[in-house]
Amino acid sequence: MIKKGFNKANIYEDLTWLIKSIDDKTIEKRPCIFLSHKREDKPACKKIANYLKDAGIDYYLDEDDKELQLATTNNDPEKITSSIKKGIKKSTHMLVVISEKTYKSQWVPFEVGYGHAAILDKYDTQNNENKIRLGILTLKDLSEKKLPDYLQVGYLIRGIKSINKYISEISAESENRMIKETRIFSNTKLYHPLDNVLNYKL
Repeated sequence: MIKKGFNKANIYEDLTWLIKSIDDKTIEKRPCIFLSHKREDKPACKKIANYLKDAGIDYYLDEDDKELQLATTNNDPEKITSSIKKGIKKSTHMLVVISEKTYKSQWVPFEVGYGHAAILDKYDTQNNENKIRLGILTLKDLSEKKLPDYLQVGYLIRGIKSINKYISEISAESENRMIKETRIFSNTKLYHPLDNVLNYKL
């Protein structure tokens, strides 16, 4: 039976992950993706998170981080920063979800900068295999546009075909096998779960 991914921002899912990883060491070795995004892109981000979850990949989506939500409500930059850092440190990868709205974000550039230090530097290598640890995913409204320089240093994901390849690479599993097991879906599938979020052919 294929195990679904956990949202490590959710205290109960994080605890379940910890308990299950004691008996099953494969869970411990799974990638965990920190989803960096602008608040207005949350609906799209949730669809991406669900797609990762079904693929058996763990992730960190701030919506379920009660500490962070409280800090945001209280407009407490120090606690917001601390919560973001904690989420990034729990992760092995970062996926920056980019739209037109991201250019006005105060927090996404901080998360990308901190992600470099906490994730990329942690897995420092002499070749390009490290680049995939910082994924840059463009939503439909930016699928053809040039990105700012600070976002061109990561692994660029533009479209459904591209995100399937990314999932296959970070999980070290065959894309065809994952499609066959219906953990991910081909970009040619009618009514793909990410149809309204990403371009199907890229």
